[in-house]
Amino acid sequence: MPSKFWFKNDVPTHLSCGDEHTAIVTENNKLYVFGSNNWGQLGLGTKATVYKPTCVKALKPEKVKFAACGRNHTLVSTEEGIVYSTGGNNEGQLGLGDIEERNTFHPIRFFTSQHKIKQLSAGSNTSAALTEDGKLFMWGDNSEGQIGLNGIVNTFVPQQVNVGKPISWISCGYYHSAFVTSKKQHFGFIMLPLCYY
Repeated sequence: MPSKFWFKNDVPTHLSCGDEHTAIVTENNKLYVFGSNNWGQLGLGTKATVYKPTCVKALKPEKVKFAACGRNHTLVSTEEGIVYSTGGNNEGQLGLGDIEERNTFHPIRFFTSQHKIKQLSAGSNTSAALTEDGKLFMWGDNSEGQIGLNGIVNTFVPQQVNVGKPISWISCGYYHSAFVTSKKQHFGFIMLPLCYY
């Protein structure tokens, strides 16, 4: 039977699970994390495993809106449009311009208050951010064409993926990504650069 846990005077509103870790965003815009932490994906400043939901104190001044867990990394966005990342970074999935892992949340400088984030998604080693005006930005592992950019070169900073139409939803899988346009058309990035479903 799963363990129960409680949030004092708060309610979970958003949940994301990676391979072995979980992130929870609450109604009061706080971020709680737990699980495996071998790459620092919990953002707590250590690599120790955490067995119960723990508030990320470094982000307490922020109003966290969304979280997305990849295989060994975590993304969060705030109401101000700032996107933070932590954890494994061997394919550039943190979007920080390098391949060094982090064990605390670092802001991805590319994103500013002009980017109103609607959704985050994290695949194995791929990351995505979708803005309210339908712009899609992706970064990290592109070894199977899962970012949808020309070629199969990884990108260490966010790159806009333009498909000619506003996007309304994105999901990153292990080695593929899929999205829905505002016209409800479904597309996917896999080994072939663009596949239609």
